[in-house]
Amino acid sequence: MMGLDITDEHRTFRRRLCAFLTQELGSPEAIAAQAPTEHDGYTLEFTRALLRKMGQEGFIGTAWPAPFGGGQDLTFERIFQEEVEYHDAPGASTGTFTYIPFAILDFGTEEQKHLLLPRIRRGECRFFLGYSEPDAGSDLANLQTSALQDGDDFVITGQKVFSSNAHRADFGLVAARTDPQVPKHRGISLFLVDMRSKGISIAQSRTMGGWDHPSVYFEQVRVPATMLFGQRNQGWYHLMGAIDYERAALASPGHALRSFDRLLHYCRTTSREGRPLIEDPLMRQQLAELAVEVEAVRLLTARVFAILAQGGRPDHYASLAVLHKRETVRRIDNVAVRILGMHSQLQPGSRHAPEEGAVEHEYRNNVYFHFAAGGFDITRNVIAARGLGLPR
Repeated sequence: MMGLDITDEHRTFRRRLCAFLTQELGSPEAIAAQAPTEHDGYTLEFTRALLRKMGQEGFIGTAWPAPFGGGQDLTFERIFQEEVEYHDAPGASTGTFTYIPFAILDFGTEEQKHLLLPRIRRGECRFFLGYSEPDAGSDLANLQTSALQDGDDFVITGQKVFSSNAHRADFGLVAARTDPQVPKHRGISLFLVDMRSKGISIAQSRTMGGWDHPSVYFEQVRVPATMLFGQRNQGWYHLMGAIDYERAALASPGHALRSFDRLLHYCRTTSREGRPLIEDPLMRQQLAELAVEVEAVRLLTARVFAILAQGGRPDHYASLAVLHKRETVRRIDNVAVRILGMHSQLQPGSRHAPEEGAVEHEYRNNVYFHFAAGGFDITRNVIAARGLGLPR
């Protein structure tokens, strides 16, 4: 996958990572380990082994500052996110390896940094985000999970939903209310919770895309006060500070380009009435329009990383990049369904399914994907208020 690389080092890094992922995900072991109902698409054993290999090869944390990372510029991080998303590398495009490390670098204590960052960089530690609750999704500040201090511990009680990868995680970054007496935005704290802690239970919940997004229950879970993340009662503001990196990761063009390349491949290799689809002027027009949209996603994301690299806050620019990426993926899905016709409904596993059923699967799964970290309307509101200065 080509990109807006600046130096020979960037291009070399991209080629190495691309070659590595192509080889590893095309191996007989990878094919045998495929598990369509898992969030990663592969068995836990294969996913963990792949992440460890990525750590050994030095792909993780290249852009983290020394001594915890490679000390390279953020273009390396952008390339990493593009490639792992384009290749759909299991586990690698999750928050553990994209924005959580930057949050730890910004808000974590020295003890937390030394405990977690080396393990993440070796590919040995995974996180889930414990934010959403039954009554706190878009209105996240309405969360009710409580964290009461008891000596040297906090005791967490509550429920989290849509907790992607919780059943595979080693730690959770959990938001809980530590002061119910103040306005709701001001009484939230963040905690680094060891998922082996007593009192944690997980219930699977499957989306229409076929993936498990568990609910996590905390029943009097004791968390050492040393695992308070950032300042007490400042969790909401820490979340807002880290959200730029989260949106930069969500805006990565890898997913859009993967879907577009798949559709392009289908049009090049499929003929109707004796002529390849790619030679049909109407098909070419639709593909050309999509190609422009995908390129716009790449440029918008590059701008976000450029702002971050200069020490700025991309704010509404990050929201704009996320919104355009999601709308582009949705357009690609819709065009693919129209072009494939009835064949677009064939699921993975059917011997008649074009592109191994990926179009059908992604069309279902992307319904959930479009709501991660805020849906379309919320994102538009952010752009309107912060970018255009419109009243709320």
